[in-house]
Amino acid sequence: MTQRGGARAGAGRKKGHTSEAKKIGREVSGRVTKNLADACATPLEVMARVMQGDVSITEMQFEAAKAAAPYIHPKLSAIQMDARVRRSVEDMTDEELAALASGEEGGGEGEV
Repeated sequence: MTQRGGARAGAGRKKGHTSEAKKIGREVSGRVTKNLADACATPLEVMARVMQGDVSITEMQFEAAKAAAPYIHPKLSAIQMDARVRRSVEDMTDEELAALASGEEGGGEGEV
């Protein structure tokens, strides 16, 4: 009886394999980025020159720089980190438990 649906052994793209289109896209993107950097014309540099009052940059060039910026300059993500180490009650010392019970701050190693 033949199998219907579901995963089949050996089917699909192999792990780690990159498609030819993606390889070409990365190559072109790298070449464009390098050419822009060599010409001192990356979107960030164009915007910085406009901020400094460079009037030789046209409105169209500035709009093109704004549109290209997300593809060349990655956005920085804002993350919030909670660096406190969480421990169970069984791992705490008597002093730490007493500090928690009395509502005092501190109370052990690993807390920031």
